[in-house]
This record gives sequence, structure tokens and C-alpha cells, in this order.
Amino acid sequence: MFLRFNKRAVRVPVVFRSRWAIVALQTFLVILLAAHLVAQPLPSIAQSAATAIEQRATSEQQTAIVAQVPAPPLTDAPASKGGFDLDFRRIAPDIPFILAGIPVTLIFTISSVLLGLVWASALSLCKISGVKPLQWFSFFYTTIFRGTPLLLQLSLVYFATPQLTGYNITPYQAGVLTFTLNSGAYMSETIRAGIQAVDKGQAEASLSLGVPYWLLMLDVIMPQALKNILPALVNETISLLKDSSLVSTIGVVEILRAAQIVGANKYIYFEPLLFAGLIYYVLVMGLTYAASILETRLRRSE
Repeated sequence: MFLRFNKRAVRVPVVFRSRWAIVALQTFLVILLAAHLVAQPLPSIAQSAATAIEQRATSEQQTAIVAQVPAPPLTDAPASKGGFDLDFRRIAPDIPFILAGIPVTLIFTISSVLLGLVWASALSLCKISGVKPLQWFSFFYTTIFRGTPLLLQLSLVYFATPQLTGYNITPYQAGVLTFTLNSGAYMSETIRAGIQAVDKGQAEASLSLGVPYWLLMLDVIMPQALKNILPALVNETISLLKDSSLVSTIGVVEILRAAQIVGANKYIYFEPLLFAGLIYYVLVMGLTYAASILETRLRRSE
């Protein structure tokens, strides 16, 4: 049994579009409110470091001077600038550099999702195979990768692989491998539930007709299971897209890392990080919108 997709174009209702417009407007207002509450002028990192060194080197002398010199009279100090202090013109020349991280993030996410889906399918088949060693292996594998932090797994793969195997793994390879293994553990449970939700009569009818087991799973069971668990797979993909920012800790220049580099070069962090958050938001909303269209077409093919 193969999935049949309707080739007709799907028209998006006006209510659906207006709903996303309301969500976008609310999010923009929340960002403006948060910026007004927490935006403060950031001190210069270089100036702070130089001041700290100077104070540590002359602390005793300053203490003696302060003890001898009388306190100056109180004067009106200039008020520090605070409040809503946003100026995206300061990062305008660096916006193309931040946008260059989008292909890296998308390629990383797509690679991890596709490889993780294949690995998760193999794990789910092991869980329902009835072979005890395979069931034990899949069970312990799932508990290990679901019971430890993703950042710890990423650090182990990147830093321990050269020590254990002698192979100098690249940051991109370490990220894809870690996210594949981690997402495989989560999606395996979802796929297993989807397979077991398919009517057993279809499998019995196919086996009675002499259909091999691998062909039964490939052509009859898995298409129906994937259609039933599509929302869960979309949620896992969105999680991978957002968690892809963790690879910035091992040197991959994606969206977040590019924003951090811009902030470190210009000593301003709120604007580039806010712009990076906007990019992630747009990518997640685009993925959600595409998934809703795909789910609508799948439902029409029933």
C-alpha cells in the first residue's frame, strides 16, 4: 500500500493566515516590552579588563590615597543612559554574515533528521522484533541517550572520538553524529507506537498472500505509521532546529555563533542575539506551516 498525494493546490484559509498574523504581532509586542525592561548599555569588555588589571595592580596604593584624601563634595552626576536603547543600524553591515549561518543550520538539521529517521526505524524494528538481545540493546540505547544531556553527548563525541579512535572528527561531523544518535532514540519510541497502531489485520493479510516481511514493513506498515506520527516527527524536527545552536560550542559557525561573533567584535550583544532569535522564529514558523500543508494533503488522500 503506497501513499497517494493529491496534486491539486491547497488553498490556505484566510482565518489560518490571520491567526499566524496575530501570533506574530503578539510576539513582536512581547519582544518590544522585554527590550524596554531589560535593555541597558553594556560596558566595554576591553575597558573592563584593563580596569580590573589596573585596580588589582595598584589596590594598596589606592587604599592609602583614599584614606588620606578627604571625600569630595557631592555633585550632580550625569545620568546613565538606559531604557529602550536599540539601534540595529550598528549591526547592519554584519547582517549578511549572520544570514550566512542559515544554510549551515538548515543543512545540519536536515541531515540529522534524515539520518535519525533511518536509525530510529531500525531501533523501532528491534524493539518489536521479539528477539531478546535486540530488544535489550534498543532499550538500553534509548535510556542512555534519553537520560543524559544533549550537550554532554556532543562534548563526548567531539572531544573523546580523537582520543579513542585517533580520528580527528570535524565539528560538523560530530554535530550530525550526535544529533542522529540522540534523535534516533527519541523518534524510535514514536515510530514504534505508530507501527503498533496500524491494524494487525493488514499485516496478517499481507503475510497470508506471501508478502515478505521486509516488503510488508516497507510498503504496508511504515507509510501508514509515518502518516499517523507526522505531528510528532515535526515536533522532533523543530527541536533539532532549535537545538542546532548547541553546535556553536564546538566551533560551528551557524546562526547563533555568527551573532555571538558580531557581538564580540562590536561589544553589543542584544541586537545581534535578538536578530538571531528572529531568524530561528521565522524558520520554525515556516517549518510548521509546511508541515500543516503536508498533513492536510495526507488527510485528503485517505
